Amino acid sequence: MCKTTLVLSTHAPDIRSMSDTPYLVSARKYRPQDWESVIGQSGITQTLQQSISSGQIAQAYLFCGPRGVGKTTSARIFARAINGFAPDDDAMAFNVFELDAASNNKVEDIRSIVEQVRIPPQYGTYKVYIIDEVHMLSQAAFNAFLKTLEEPPPHAVFILATTEKHKILPTILSRCQIFDFHRITVPDMVTHLQEIAGKEGVTTTDEALHVIASKADGALRDALSMFDQLVAFAGKELTYDVVAEQLHVLDHDTYFEVIDFALAANIPDALLILDNVLARGFDSHHFLSGLGDHLRNLMVCRDDRTLKLMQVTPDVVSKFQTQSSVTDLHFIVAALSITNEADTQYRTSQHQRLLVELAIMKICSLTAPSSESLPSAEKKKTTDELVSPLSIASSESTAKIVVAEVVDVVQTAPEPAPEPAPAPEPAPEPIALVVQEVVQVKEAPIEKKVVVSGKLRGGGLKLAGKSKVLAETRDSAAEGKAKEVDESWQDEVTQEGLKAAWDVFVEKQREAKRVSLVSTLSMCELELKGNIVCFSVVNALQEIQLDGEKTDLLYHLRKSLRNASLELSIEIIQTDSDDDEVKKYLTDKEKYVVMVEKNPSLDKLRKKLDLDLG
Repeated sequence: MCKTTLVLSTHAPDIRSMSDTPYLVSARKYRPQDWESVIGQSGITQTLQQSISSGQIAQAYLFCGPRGVGKTTSARIFARAINGFAPDDDAMAFNVFELDAASNNKVEDIRSIVEQVRIPPQYGTYKVYIIDEVHMLSQAAFNAFLKTLEEPPPHAVFILATTEKHKILPTILSRCQIFDFHRITVPDMVTHLQEIAGKEGVTTTDEALHVIASKADGALRDALSMFDQLVAFAGKELTYDVVAEQLHVLDHDTYFEVIDFALAANIPDALLILDNVLARGFDSHHFLSGLGDHLRNLMVCRDDRTLKLMQVTPDVVSKFQTQSSVTDLHFIVAALSITNEADTQYRTSQHQRLLVELAIMKICSLTAPSSESLPSAEKKKTTDELVSPLSIASSESTAKIVVAEVVDVVQTAPEPAPEPAPAPEPAPEPIALVVQEVVQVKEAPIEKKVVVSGKLRGGGLKLAGKSKVLAETRDSAAEGKAKEVDESWQDEVTQEGLKAAWDVFVEKQREAKRVSLVSTLSMCELELKGNIVCFSVVNALQEIQLDGEKTDLLYHLRKSLRNASLELSIEIIQTDSDDDEVKKYLTDKEKYVVMVEKNPSLDKLRKKLDLDLG
């Protein structure tokens, strides 16, 4: 007969050596059992204790607030306190009933509670019903619960807990005493984690615990869960680097380096930091929000009164104060504005990384040296480069536009009185000579005179975009033109001669590249009524534009036609539709249809460019 031998491996775990006590997570193992152990809700716990001591027990309470802040824990402590039970008293099972409204949200579930309420407690004084996530009850269940909640038996107390108070009916809220639980602060959470770490024999640092508390976002249960996870990974020693790496949190040094590069206007290195952060698996929005928090801390640490708003360790506070001392206040405000704008546009952006990179470039450009902050030697070098013949020749097209605005003023300005010829000097470059003449025109003291006569008036000197110097120069030029016209000129003016002189004036404006004025003049309809030249425009904008050119135009016509008594009159064409038809307000598509009827080539252009009407 064959015998089978069972060989136990020496490497197999010894099951007998394991503890018979089941493992409990810290959130359950260290759940508060009395009022003194509740963290961060001193105002609520004090109010509940006062109501118990004075015997003012309400029939219904509503505990609302974020997750993991002690709502259910406080409800259990309150239920034991009003019955006088110890934490380990088994009688609680007969007096305290907990119901999860998320899975028991029907009318039948509420009816069963209503039937149980009628039975008085076997032990203690009160039967307490704790209904968690009460906002999950259906509309019908809420309605079935109203009467019992308003007038329950004397021995019944209801404690409702929810994370979404706004979803509860106002009729339910009006029947409860409402207690709002707030988020647990970082200092309180760090203190509690230090106590638990000491009981568990875990060595840690304040900086590491601050990271856990900040990541928990006010929820103590989340902080304890992360603490258990980190202990399971790193053992009995938690360092800042381990916590930051496992919780996927960017350390403060990353943002300190970004701001240092921004203060030095070092865009390339700042962008490389972002690239390194993304390569480590972080999201660009995570980096952006962290940068905003860093800038906010730089602002807060500038004043001793706002230091309490910083939820970091003293060592990190000193780092922020050091960097804030070399950072300008306007830089921080502008950088915060840029970060907030990028954060707002992030979700709708098609290229989110580019959006964050652009925000970094803008922040680094806040401290870029401007021309005002350059040394005098660099300023002179920059000025020489700008006025050198090579640089001016390279921007010849731009120079023509600038000079064209001044040529008319320079040519029409009155000639100065002759002065003794100075000693001969080397002739300057042609372009430099033009620049010199323009500067002389700007610097020359010109006496401003107003022409009151109705024949020549300077209404055109108030055009938008002209500088004050050019306006004064045109005033002086208008006075000079008035003197050049001989009052004895009374030649007969014909329609043909008027049209020819008009065309000459239009051609001069075309050579000066005044496109808008040429277009307006070409559309005008001329009519000679005695000595009055009437020309019609189609709208008020054209009237304002030509009114500013009346001085030059009238001088040109009088001199060309040799008639000093000529006058100008501008009229707006009145169409029949303005008086007879009612104005119609069209949609964008209707406007487009009307435009296509007038110009069919517009539809061809739209199809060629593949444009959508929307």
